[in-house]
Amino acid sequence: MAQRGQQGQMASGDSNLNSRMVTDIQNTEDQNLQEQVCPEPIFRFFREHKVEIASAITRPFPFLMGLRDRSFISEQMYEHFQEAFRNLVPVTRVMYCVLSELEKTFGWSHLEALFSRINLMAYPDLNEIYRSFQNENLSFSAVLCQLVSPNEDWRSHEESPVHTGTLRRSCI
Repeated sequence: MAQRGQQGQMASGDSNLNSRMVTDIQNTEDQNLQEQVCPEPIFRFFREHKVEIASAITRPFPFLMGLRDRSFISEQMYEHFQEAFRNLVPVTRVMYCVLSELEKTFGWSHLEALFSRINLMAYPDLNEIYRSFQNENLSFSAVLCQLVSPNEDWRSHEESPVHTGTLRRSCI
């Protein structure tokens, strides 16, 4: 009977070990997924251009409301930013704070929201930043292509509609 109890404990110990291993693997996969979702050069580009982005967003609508609608900022945070506007804090300063909040959970979906068609139409100065971002993303993609396929010329992929679609999707 005592032997059976030890086997049960060993089995339970194995189960706990397996559970921990699975959790560790999932954590590693989640971390890798986050890196794929937004590679460091893209994040760095966003972080380095926050002032320009904030300056391009000249009024709260539609940008701020779009972030709230997509749950990128909470209702409470939205109200906090609205209160700042009522207290006559300059729009660019508030937008910089909004972008700093986005930076904490930054990913491709944030870029899609930032450079959405409606925002590009509402904030014309955002178009130049978007083009710079696309150029940065193209450079990053070129380096990535060289790492993945060092014997192929990355420029040959530029002309391919499939590759262009991939770049566009990975870009925004």
